[in-house]
Amino acid sequence: MFYFIVNEHGGSGQAVGVWNKVQKILDERGVKYQKFVPETKGYAAVLAEQISEKEDDDIRLIVVGGDGTINEVLNGIRSFERLKFMVIPTGSGNDFSRGLGLPLKNTEKVVDMILNSTGIKTIDLGMVESGGRRRIFGISSGLGLNALVGTEINRSKIKNIMNKLHLNSLSYAVMTVKTLFTMKTSTFKVSFDGGAFQEFDRAIFLAAMNFPCEGGGVPMAPKANANDGKLSFTLAARIPKWKCFIAFPFLLAARQDLIKGFFMKEARTVDVFTSEPNVSHTDGELFGKVNKIHYECLAQKLKILL
Repeated sequence: MFYFIVNEHGGSGQAVGVWNKVQKILDERGVKYQKFVPETKGYAAVLAEQISEKEDDDIRLIVVGGDGTINEVLNGIRSFERLKFMVIPTGSGNDFSRGLGLPLKNTEKVVDMILNSTGIKTIDLGMVESGGRRRIFGISSGLGLNALVGTEINRSKIKNIMNKLHLNSLSYAVMTVKTLFTMKTSTFKVSFDGGAFQEFDRAIFLAAMNFPCEGGGVPMAPKANANDGKLSFTLAARIPKWKCFIAFPFLLAARQDLIKGFFMKEARTVDVFTSEPNVSHTDGELFGKVNKIHYECLAQKLKILL
């Protein structure tokens, strides 16, 4: 059975139109399905929990929404081994769908892929833990600048303006520049896979990536692979803020390896202590202010319809 969670009330407002296309195809082909609409923020997780516990040997859970809705759903699933998952993108970022290699503007093609699926592939997810709280992420988690931008951008007038101008991808860049000069840097002490702690003073951000891109296509970790059992970490430190203007185009071009002050490493687990509380996020959703945090790769956790 196909179970669709359709976020008609959030994101970029495209979900209703996309769902109308999906529903027409399903009805024309006589597909059995159930539709669920989260009426409030956070309720997609409740729906996902209910669906994942249904007495059904073939649960196919499809999210019609953006990255925020996907994050809610992933955190609601209680029995990952019992279901197969897929996404029909409607958001402005769509980094989860981008990571899966889905066509972002062709709803009919994605639906056809889902209905003609004959197999699965499994992918990694990430998990973050701090102060007894845990949260799963599909795309990325992070501290510092990228977390500030990722959590503020959804409430920003800049994003609305850029969306109307069909310049969605520039929202992240504009917000980054705006935020950079108001944020405070701090010192990060980082341990990769239980190793000795390394100290990074004047740290700007740390990104834990499951897929290569966040922020609507920004290649924060170009070599990230959701099938390798590891997270890809990108950390920026000791870069004068004025030099970030020079560094940012290199980041957008996926050439941060050429920037002095960027540190990249793959690891299964990472522990971070910060000198000052830092805003953290999971898939662009606020996780909280933390000064101690643990990242972990949940290898081969999610079954994706092929």
